[in-house]
Amino acid sequence: MPAVTTASHTQRAARVTAFGLLAVGALSAGACIIGSSGPEQVDPAAFAWNAPVSAPATVYVRNTNGSVEVKPSTDGNVRVTAEVRWKRGDPKRDVKFETVNGANGPTICALWQGGTCGAAGDYHSANSGLASKLREHNTDASVAFTVYVPTGVKVDAFTMNGSVGVAATAPVMARTVNGTIKVATSVGPVDAETMNGDVDVRMTTLGADGPVRAKSVNGSVSAYLPEKFDGMVEMTTVLGSLTSDFAGAALKGEDKKFSAALGTGGRKVEIGTVTGSAALHKLNANGTVSAP
Repeated sequence: MPAVTTASHTQRAARVTAFGLLAVGALSAGACIIGSSGPEQVDPAAFAWNAPVSAPATVYVRNTNGSVEVKPSTDGNVRVTAEVRWKRGDPKRDVKFETVNGANGPTICALWQGGTCGAAGDYHSANSGLASKLREHNTDASVAFTVYVPTGVKVDAFTMNGSVGVAATAPVMARTVNGTIKVATSVGPVDAETMNGDVDVRMTTLGADGPVRAKSVNGSVSAYLPEKFDGMVEMTTVLGSLTSDFAGAALKGEDKKFSAALGTGGRKVEIGTVTGSAALHKLNANGTVSAP
């Protein structure tokens, strides 16, 4: 399985390329964990970690089977807990947790039977593949991360089979293969992508340079942006509908497309899906949706 790495624009581009290849591994992994039997068991405190982290650092969270939920911290510490659920296998043997501190911030990982956790979001699954590892150890363990992040600290979250939910106060990157993504932040941009699931991203302001992305293949996509911002918008779908609260040009054809140059342009805004609908809405400074 390819590595998932976030440390620079070059590495991010490489990860986006690798992201498409992850779908094959995800589907294989999903196939081997279906049909589990026996009573479900839960360890609500399988892992816990906390440490002081301040802006402009980034918290990287890496998971494979399970969800990632990020919430605002009430102090200057990043606090992480993990709940493990399983019907088969031994989670103390099958799942390991690691934390690596780097120059850009901590990386927190859940590892299934091997693999490595590195600085700046470097994450490698077991060399022989997740599917074979799950089958070998007859496990269906899933990990649900809950992460509390201080004000101004950026978030970079990845899982393969599971949802990603983020409430933040700084730019966010969110990735999954099979699952929904919901992100709300007071300071964007947000870069979110899934293969199978809906995407909903909301930012009341846009701070640092960088693209806004909301992408899915099988799912609907919605982006909520400030009433006034500078950007070049491109919104596409193949089988769904397009909706925009901003003025622009809608082009009809085999691939439906909406484009708009807002303000002075510059920042790229990409909202796209294949089988679902795509929508671009205005968001007020208090987080409420502005009337079209």
